[in-house]
Amino acid sequence: MITRSFLSAIPARIALGISIIFSPFFVPIVTTAVVVEKYAVTRQEALLWLAILAMFVTVLPVLCIGILFRFSRVSDWHLNSKEERLLPLCLTLGSMIIGTGILYYIEAEHQIVWAGIAYIANSVVFSAITPMWKISFHSSVTTGCITVLVVLVNAQFGWLFLFIPLIAWARVYRKRHTLLQTVVGAVLAAGNTALVLHFMPNSL
Repeated sequence: MITRSFLSAIPARIALGISIIFSPFFVPIVTTAVVVEKYAVTRQEALLWLAILAMFVTVLPVLCIGILFRFSRVSDWHLNSKEERLLPLCLTLGSMIIGTGILYYIEAEHQIVWAGIAYIANSVVFSAITPMWKISFHSSVTTGCITVLVVLVNAQFGWLFLFIPLIAWARVYRKRHTLLQTVVGAVLAAGNTALVLHFMPNSL
């Protein structure tokens, strides 16, 4: 028999699941894999490009957060306190710049490099905002990544924007953000990403 307590816990579990699936560290890897699959000529270069972006966009930033947590520079892995977000964001930004620079140096396809530039641009914007306001990384990163897919891969990926209200609900339900913080994050990420990619030349 399904108890009332079990039913009442379902929304919380759904919100947690959404937050995990649309993690700001996980979504860029999936996005990069789709972009790389489109533009890589060989399997070897596809794996190389994906490995570089995964390392510098996700693996190293997560390791940095782990080290900061170990030495009590941040109070939790989720960076719930906006006052503790700036240092991890700056480290993540530095890692992204290095990774994108490596891709440019090894002459990866310019669409891959510009995907990295779009990630960097969004990191700069949200790093500047974070000390003043706890904007939602879940909604902003996912929106930015979907915009990358729409512009660089196929406009049909636009249907993925339907997930943004669901992500916003999850973050508000878990009391991580206000509705306005999720909406502003999504709008800024979409606009910023589209603007950056608008200046992408046909070749580098």
